[in-house]
Amino acid sequence: MGSANAARLRQAAALTARLFTLALLLAAVACRAEPQRIEGMYRYGHEVNTVCTGKPEACYWLVDTDAETRQQLKRQVQGLAPYTPVCLNLLAELSSHRADGFGLDYDGSIRVLQLLGPCAESAATVPLSMRDLRHRRWVLHSVDGIGLDDLASARGFADAPPLQQIPELDFGDQDFVAGNAGCNRFHGRARVVEGELLLDLEPSTELSCDGFGRELELELLLMYRNPLALSRESNELILEGAGSELRLWLRDWVQ
Repeated sequence: MGSANAARLRQAAALTARLFTLALLLAAVACRAEPQRIEGMYRYGHEVNTVCTGKPEACYWLVDTDAETRQQLKRQVQGLAPYTPVCLNLLAELSSHRADGFGLDYDGSIRVLQLLGPCAESAATVPLSMRDLRHRRWVLHSVDGIGLDDLASARGFADAPPLQQIPELDFGDQDFVAGNAGCNRFHGRARVVEGELLLDLEPSTELSCDGFGRELELELLLMYRNPLALSRESNELILEGAGSELRLWLRDWVQ
């Protein structure tokens, strides 16, 4: 008789624990709003990974955000002193539920679904250093504000074959840089001096290029022989020199 009562008590305790867990999950869902576009100040540093938004301002600890989005957020503060706030436009879910650990010190938690870009007042270009470029791959997407396909058409190469390679700059250790200019590959050294990128390049291949690929390669290699003003807007690298502007997207290699 005693063992039967003990078994019933254990079953009742287990059921109570399951109901309590379910109640906690339902409460967390209930207090989480629908995804919304927000403008917030992102901070990252030792024991800090937060977004502050609203008036009056409330600060939220980052939770349940996928690894790729976390890396995108961290790149927005790369090169800045730890805890420097950066204004970003985000698609996110806000919750009044406080995360465990360091999250208990904040007003709630935030799940970032998508980085939409910098705030309007944060769109000004940000100077870079070699530290910001190392282990980063940048792929050209426009010249003087014109995309590569439209640029080919504008220069009379609408029916030409596509570029053999999309121009890129891939920065490594010890100031090493490699890449291509639309046809041939190159390698060499890169330095940043007073906000300007200095490239010392040598060819790695000697392919014969025709049409738009040849014209674009000659244009880029001519620019690369001279100092290039260097800056960044969000995930774009901006190079300016000889009256032209190049914009390259961040496209790190995926292992």
